[in-house]
Amino acid sequence: MNKKIMIVVYGGFFRGMGHVVRMKRMANELFQEGNDLYFYTNEQVCVEMLSEPQWYVHMVQESMAFLQIKQDIKKLNPDLLLIDVLHCDLQFLRSVKAFSGSARLVLFEEEREEACELADAVVNGIYGGFDEKHLQVHGTEYFYGAPYLLLDHEISRLKDTYEVRKECKKVVISFGGSDPRGLLLKAVSALREAGHLHILAVTGKASRIEEQIEAEHIQFIRHTDQLPARLAEADLAIVAGGMTLYEAVCIGVPSIVLSQVDHQAVTATRFAQKGACHHLGLGDLVDEKDIRCAVERLASSYFLRRSIHLNGRTLIDGKGTERVKNILIHLMNHHQKEHKDV
Repeated sequence: MNKKIMIVVYGGFFRGMGHVVRMKRMANELFQEGNDLYFYTNEQVCVEMLSEPQWYVHMVQESMAFLQIKQDIKKLNPDLLLIDVLHCDLQFLRSVKAFSGSARLVLFEEEREEACELADAVVNGIYGGFDEKHLQVHGTEYFYGAPYLLLDHEISRLKDTYEVRKECKKVVISFGGSDPRGLLLKAVSALREAGHLHILAVTGKASRIEEQIEAEHIQFIRHTDQLPARLAEADLAIVAGGMTLYEAVCIGVPSIVLSQVDHQAVTATRFAQKGACHHLGLGDLVDEKDIRCAVERLASSYFLRRSIHLNGRTLIDGKGTERVKNILIHLMNHHQKEHKDV
């Protein structure tokens, strides 16, 4: 009999779409193992991104989420509950835990102790730094570090084939699924006069950017599921400090980073200290001239681009999705689940 897996994931313009993208990747892996999947998400744009014929997608109102999924928990009797929600409401987590019976509960990118103690496992690929760390505390298993990042399954192949070219001709710009601070247009505007470069600007699924800067060397494309492949075609990337940065570093694409928020700045600073990217800081505070200068500096120096490429290659192997899939399968197959007090 197929195992039943319920996934709660939220995204949107202000939250971004990284959570949704990585849970869709995880779902694809779990579906290939013969499991039945049921998504619960908060906005129509997330429904559109998640919709596939092989699983179910339901939209919930965040304030009423538990009441809306309660009956499905009772009806489905799931084997596994995955929750990937930034600052997930603690009462929601407690209610789900109390009502879910023998289902294993797994949280993603969660640091709060009061939330983690409710889970059977916590996967912190982003918050855990570069090194792999696995520990168990009070019945909860923790998986920390870049080895548990849920990256696109194509990343490993692209990592093996990417090469830094002597001449820098193509720049890919991407600031995630929503880009709430409008950094993509700032970066493109900074390169308006860089006619010697081909600029590919990728807007996200939840992006509200309508304006496009017209120039022969600048091309805009709407959301693509093939962003890693686009990155692998680039000689240089300009990205935020989220999942796209991890993908670029893993592939080996020399990158300039404009962080959207403080926690991205922390991530980008860590990479920059390893020589794996060039971090300009919070994008709101960066001038267009600084972006242009950084691009000109890296584009004109094969040595600098190759140095960034080599420094990043050892930090992320791109196999985290497979690792996490195996962890989840092990959890579901482990029938002797100890009861945990809530």
